[in-house]
Amino acid sequence: MPKAKRYSTQEKQEILDFIASEGRGGQTKAVKKFKVTAATIASWKKKSGGASSSARASKQPSASKELRAIQELASILSEIERTEAQLAKLRKAYQKAKAKL
Repeated sequence: MPKAKRYSTQEKQEILDFIASEGRGGQTKAVKKFKVTAATIASWKKKSGGASSSARASKQPSASKELRAIQELASILSEIERTEAQLAKLRKAYQKAKAKL
């Protein structure tokens, strides 16, 4: 009977990171690509808390990316409000000038 392959911590993490980067179907792709059983991968996931290091690391940049997007939206909305106020002033001035005709 052949001896089971042993994976280093680095190899395990590489496979878990691959799964996380692939998203849906990542584990199936990892089974085929790395020749590791699904049960082995499930065991690694359980021991690592279910997330790869890249998945844990990506949560923060994603959150800050969302924060930047929200800040950009707020800035644009503020600019729209200023522009609309300016437009209202211009319309009022236009009506006054037109009334002089």
